[in-house]
Amino acid sequence: MGRLDRPQRRTRATPVYTIGAAARLTGIPIWTLRWIEKHGLLHPDRTPGRQRLYSDSEMALLRSVRDLMEQKVNLAGIRVILKMRQPLPR
Repeated sequence: MGRLDRPQRRTRATPVYTIGAAARLTGIPIWTLRWIEKHGLLHPDRTPGRQRLYSDSEMALLRSVRDLMEQKVNLAGIRVILKMRQPLPR
């Protein structure tokens, strides 16, 4: 059995959610998900057919962005807050 024959282990970084699923699960409209990507807050993986796929960790980030947007935080503020939330390198 080769390496490709084994099922891959899913992690929080495994891209699995389509843009439609991400929109439903986060409550963020599809056009806003595209806007978030356009402005560099998130870069989802793409299938060979260019379909966006989001991971569990990206879904958590989208929920954070949604919450900040609901609090009327602007794009620059969202960037600063997300950067501050990143863990420090060891």
